[in-house]
Formats: sequence, structure tokens, C-alpha cells
Amino acid sequence: MRRFSIMGLLLLAGLIFAAAAQSDDLLTARVVGVTSGDSISILEAENKLVKLRLHGIDCPEEGQPFGEKAKQFTTEQCFGKIIMYRLVGIDRFDRTIATVFLEDGRELNLEILKAGYAWYFQQYVDRQDYADTEAEARKAGMGLWGDKNPKAPWEWRQEKRKTPGPQS
Repeated sequence: MRRFSIMGLLLLAGLIFAAAAQSDDLLTARVVGVTSGDSISILEAENKLVKLRLHGIDCPEEGQPFGEKAKQFTTEQCFGKIIMYRLVGIDRFDRTIATVFLEDGRELNLEILKAGYAWYFQQYVDRQDYADTEAEARKAGMGLWGDKNPKAPWEWRQEKRKTPGPQS
């Protein structure tokens, strides 16, 4: 019996240590701008402005159906508020890729999926909760999933690049 108590105590200590280690990599900032449903600007310590791209999701673009609604949803969730974020990397546009947490602890990336304003970007992240949340939003017809045939942002961007500009 004593052996199990010691093992349980060691397991509990390990879990507490792992949770503490994970929370140590969270950074705090104030959201000062929302560029799109999946891109925000934050003000870090010492007034450093940083552009964040939300990891693992892709929202409709400006000019695309639901692009403005996605931006509005993100604005309502975080603009002017203090957030915490976990750095994932830097993208080719020099934006910080991050998972963002709201003041109440909810994950912004997941909330946008839940509201139906983003696609799970499986190419860049493997998270079953993202896949499940998108599937639930689709099934419920939430946000862009109420559209009969929503176009993924990466497809929309590709088509836009192929379309010739105005002739002079």
C-alpha cells in the first residue's frame, strides 16, 4: 500500500511540474488591433508592437464571404483586452504564429472554430480538438458553415492570384 502511495505522489508531482513548465512559456500582451479573423496586433512589454497569426486556423479573407464577420468575431473576443499567448513560430510574412488565450482562459483559436468562422488548418497543426470543433460547427451550420458551398481561404487566395488585374 505504501509503495502505491509513493508512486501516486511521484506521479502527482510530475504532473504538477509538467503543468507549471507549460504555463511558463505563456507571454502576456494587450490586443491593439485586429487585421482579420486570424491575425491580431499586440502590444508587448516596453510598447513593442507584434503581429500575431493564430496557429492552426484559417479564416475567410477580407472581400471573401464571412471575412468581415470573422474579423468582427475576433474583435469582440479580444480587442483592447489582455491576452496570453504561446509562441509557435514565425511565418514567411514575419508574423509571430501563436496560440492565444483570453482573460477567462478560453483559447481564442478554438473559439473561432467553434463559432464557425475558420477552417482547421491541418497542414500546420495536428489537434484532434480542432478537427472535432470544426466538425461540430459544420454540423450545426454555424457561421460560414451555413453557406451551401463555403470556399476555403487558401483556395480563394489561389484563385485571386490567378485572376489578372485591371487592364490599362
